[in-house]
Amino acid sequence: MLLHIDPIAKTADRVPRRKLRDFKLDERGFQDILFRSLDRLLPDNELLLIAQSVRGGEEPDLIAVDAIGRIYLFELKVWESSSENLLQVLRYGQLFGSYRYEDLDRLYRRSPAASMGLQQAHKRKFGSEIKTTDFNNDQVFVVMTNGLDSRTREAIQYWKTRKLDIRPWVYRVYEAQGDPLVEINAFRMEEDAPYEDIEEGYYIWNTNLNNDGTDDADMSSQGKAAAYFEPWKRKVERLKKGDVVLLYRSGTGIVGMGAATGEVRRKAYHDDPVHADEEFYTMLSGFKAVEPPRLTLRNPRADWRKVLLRYDDVLNRRGKRQEAGGAYQS
Repeated sequence: MLLHIDPIAKTADRVPRRKLRDFKLDERGFQDILFRSLDRLLPDNELLLIAQSVRGGEEPDLIAVDAIGRIYLFELKVWESSSENLLQVLRYGQLFGSYRYEDLDRLYRRSPAASMGLQQAHKRKFGSEIKTTDFNNDQVFVVMTNGLDSRTREAIQYWKTRKLDIRPWVYRVYEAQGDPLVEINAFRMEEDAPYEDIEEGYYIWNTNLNNDGTDDADMSSQGKAAAYFEPWKRKVERLKKGDVVLLYRSGTGIVGMGAATGEVRRKAYHDDPVHADEEFYTMLSGFKAVEPPRLTLRNPRADWRKVLLRYDDVLNRRGKRQEAGGAYQS
């Protein structure tokens, strides 16, 4: 529920719900917006993205794998009040259910950012190796749907009673002064995400060690926050001048911090002209290495606070000394 608050009259009115078609926004347009925001919608610490769909192919919009090799098939199409998105993701389950590790590895290597095989990338992300035969032993189906689309949500509940692991990814549309407002939470494997609503302005930034160690070395040695390829590189554009960025190295913790300059620079990824402008980055003013590195995943809020208090001169540049919080970016 979204409430409009009148602080003078001290009243609260419920903001009415809408559908995308009320704003002449079609399914393809909204899907393109979602793809450009995947870095904020998928939990990097819980899932490894294997592939995104290519136009003209019969593939899920996203394919990901978790720590035990379970495959997640995402259908992000947003046909409202239609059962087609649910049927489509079940169709993908039929097609991809027989995929062996070699097939998944081929999909993973299709990305220009992939510098290693799927099994090696999986080990670097989650810290332990699983057998190739453990990949795709089980599947999870994820269907995006409008909160008003009761038919699809009822169908999902029915299939769950039949022991099919299918999960809704709900978005809600509102109207404010004639413009659409879309509420959508990051996809979570569990029901609750306790750090989802911590104050904005602080970012834990993954150094990409799991994909390429040279990216990690470049960020930590140069004091910058970088991201690579579509749509991930776009998250650099969201950093505002003065935002505090904590560089996070997978398996180690926070290794450095500084304040974003707000200037987005572009260069060829690894200086390869084939990948022109595939690296977006911003320099971090007042950058400091964190010694020793601070692990952050067990208790993110507490550890962020300890690191920020040790290096509060960066906070002074923002003119803020309130309790450290942040939006977990990875």
